[in-house]
Amino acid sequence: MPLLAALFIGAAGAVQESEQVLLDGDKASFEPVSTELVEINGVPTLTKTFELAPDIDPALLREEPFSQDGYWYRYQRMEKADQEITDKKQAEETVTVDAPSGELADVIGQFPATRPYSKDGYTGELLLDVQSIQVEATGYSTVTDGHPHTVTKTYELAYNDRSLVPETVQADGLTLPLTGLSWSETKNVEDSDVTAVWTATATYSKTTYTTREVADGYRATAVYKGEVGKTSVGSVVYTVTYTGNKIPVLPGLDPDVTVSQVAIVTGLAALFLLAAVLWYLRWHIVHIYVYNEERRIHDVVSR
Repeated sequence: MPLLAALFIGAAGAVQESEQVLLDGDKASFEPVSTELVEINGVPTLTKTFELAPDIDPALLREEPFSQDGYWYRYQRMEKADQEITDKKQAEETVTVDAPSGELADVIGQFPATRPYSKDGYTGELLLDVQSIQVEATGYSTVTDGHPHTVTKTYELAYNDRSLVPETVQADGLTLPLTGLSWSETKNVEDSDVTAVWTATATYSKTTYTTREVADGYRATAVYKGEVGKTSVGSVVYTVTYTGNKIPVLPGLDPDVTVSQVAIVTGLAALFLLAAVLWYLRWHIVHIYVYNEERRIHDVVSR
């Protein structure tokens, strides 16, 4: 029996070892980047740290209870820490606004010094490039301007006869027509009843016209430039914690033989014993059937 028990114990240990190898094989694709074993308040605590892509299910990291160095470890918790990465690039935006005039001094105040940027996940703050400001007219209209030309002349005449006053004069390179005439007389000193001189005040005037194009409005554009960035999760660090309990060892046995292994062997031995008893009963009991005249079972004798 000691030999049989030893064989059973060895088999049980092999089964556990085989199961552990399978578990390790299942987790082979997720090798921890670090493993640390510490004792916290007298309890062995094993932490395994993994760094995985964001799309991997962390539930795959959780292991079933396992034995290591005489301790039975069970899952306690899992902590997650996102590892962010930032992609940076240069960006620019062109901004258009209505301008009050075509003068740069009047336009520059329409543009703030900075401008927030948010596009395709990239964010940041852009700065105004003052040298990029341009102003243009949104359209033109034709305006007609009038330019009046007026000349006043006086004539001293013997008679207040309009025909004695010139009908046109030359001024500013133009021929101006007579547009107004007034008379005044100068008395003869010796004979007040006889008028000596008539003074004619003639006004000559003409209006010329010119056309010009004027802007209906103004539009200004400016460019903002700067560095922007997009932050995303590049990887995720998971810290999986297991706590251990000492595996009890029976006195007098090899320390490598645990209570669980003994329990397995005991169960197997009980099954073996039960099978032996059943086999014995099967081959060592004889049934004798005695029939009476009515061919009914009368007695059963065992030996």
